[in-house]
Amino acid sequence: MNRSRAPSVVVSAALRDALPRGWRSTWLAWAALLAIDLVSRAGYLAPRLATARGLLNYAAAAAALWVVVRLLELAPPRPRLALFAAVVSLPMAIEWAVFGSYGQFVAPTDLALFFESPRVVFQAAGEGGDRYGSLAVFALATASALLLPREVRPFRWWRAGVATLVLGATIAAGATWWRASPSLGHSQPAFACALAGLMRRATVTAKGGGRIAVPRSAAPLDPETRLPNVVLVLGESLAASHLTLYGYARPTTPRLQALADRGALVPFRDAVVMGPHTRTSVPYIMTGVEGPDPHGRVLRAPTVTQYAKARGYHTAFVSAQEESWGELDALLREGTDTFRTGIAFAPHVDVMKGADDLVVLEEGVLPAIAALSEPFFLVVHMDGSHLPYRHHSPPSHKVFAEDGVNSMGAYDNTIRVTDEFVARIFEALRARDPEAWLFFTSDHGQPLGEGGAFYNHGYQSNVVKDPLLVFPPPSSDRAAWEEIARAPTSACDLTPTLVHLMQAAPLDEAPMDCADWLAGPPAPRHRVVSAFTPTYVEEPTMLVLAPSGERAVYDLARMTVTPSDGVARPLANHPLPPAIAARLAPDGR
Repeated sequence: MNRSRAPSVVVSAALRDALPRGWRSTWLAWAALLAIDLVSRAGYLAPRLATARGLLNYAAAAAALWVVVRLLELAPPRPRLALFAAVVSLPMAIEWAVFGSYGQFVAPTDLALFFESPRVVFQAAGEGGDRYGSLAVFALATASALLLPREVRPFRWWRAGVATLVLGATIAAGATWWRASPSLGHSQPAFACALAGLMRRATVTAKGGGRIAVPRSAAPLDPETRLPNVVLVLGESLAASHLTLYGYARPTTPRLQALADRGALVPFRDAVVMGPHTRTSVPYIMTGVEGPDPHGRVLRAPTVTQYAKARGYHTAFVSAQEESWGELDALLREGTDTFRTGIAFAPHVDVMKGADDLVVLEEGVLPAIAALSEPFFLVVHMDGSHLPYRHHSPPSHKVFAEDGVNSMGAYDNTIRVTDEFVARIFEALRARDPEAWLFFTSDHGQPLGEGGAFYNHGYQSNVVKDPLLVFPPPSSDRAAWEEIARAPTSACDLTPTLVHLMQAAPLDEAPMDCADWLAGPPAPRHRVVSAFTPTYVEEPTMLVLAPSGERAVYDLARMTVTPSDGVARPLANHPLPPAIAARLAPDGR
């Protein structure tokens, strides 16, 4: 008889039989699950459980967890272990891995991203997560099921009703109420809260009409007026704090530093990115639209490439990345005469690793600069410093010791590649046209352990601060550019500035939110870095930087705002500036 039973059933039965009968109880299994979570997150939870809010959150989560364990106890012993692994152990292992990387639990956005592209999520988890720790949490949590009584103990009807209400109320509160932070609770109920939150959200899609067309310039060009050639380089995952240009101790940007020393390069000192992800930043850089953008203005606004094409430019886009992920290619192709992505330079590019930047430079960018007819506008999208860091620099550029695939040495070596990439573009551009313009911005940065987080997740300063560089031609007013570089700026300012440089103007039906540097240094203003955009997943969060320098992170799902002191408060006590709040109105401005 035993020979016909599955090995897993035989092993689990043997383990249950080895435990004294008196030890098997719902309470013991529940306590074991709490202990796993409390021990694995002790450093995070200790100061938070000392507060009334933290203690209440954890108590509510613990009550919900007890209900889940008690309900699983209703299953017959044979399938119970599998159910326990799926409902309790797997969510705990996932949450443990995510918390170890990001300092927070899975959000509805993360789940939506998984459903959109599970391969990318698994690949990122493999590179950035602690797989052995996750396996240990999974094994320990599953072993807790062996502490449950062997016999099935049904609920009385009224107890089942109370348990259902407790579980439903806890999950509903965790998914909707700003004071019920899932990260202050147990990981298993927190995962359920994220699933419930996912049900409340939907990706916004563009509706009707498509992108606004830019009419071709009707005015004849003055033969004596020469339109400038322009190159815009979009970096990837570059934290300004790791550039020598911005005071970093390691020589990560020696070639760019040399250009700055001789006055060929102006580094902007107070620039911010548009969003914490490629899809929340690149579309906004290219359109001059600023978040929050729940209504999809960015999906209808013309790109700077369309303005250039309408002005008579030969337009080109060369990328090391696989732009089809997230349908970015649909945005970036519009108005582009020549369009080449990473697949043209490497056979197996994906979101985590595009074509090698220096290969793209030699085979795509430098030939384009040499061959494009004038006037030309070239956009270059780098592979850059994306994780896994070790894979984004060749042996020739591994100047700093790498003690791990995502170590600081590995990250800094990727910046040496960016240093050569941008410097050589500058040299080639100047060799062809001394009066050409070159601009560089990163799409976003990386937290690099800031606040215990890694990879671009959140609004840490290393994610938000933009290493924005301008290479004005020798005939330009260097002093004026130095003044602009000291002002509060944004990567969003690039499109209105470039449109002006091309002797065009934004369309009245597609106004831009950002500043035109050619009109002078930007006036004091609120700047927004936001993930609230239909080009990613509709994640209703944003960082607002006030003219005073005050930071405030808004979470519109929970209706909270967290200023620089780190204390979350109701949004009613700290409303959005009117101009930003107007973008959330039904008409979306």
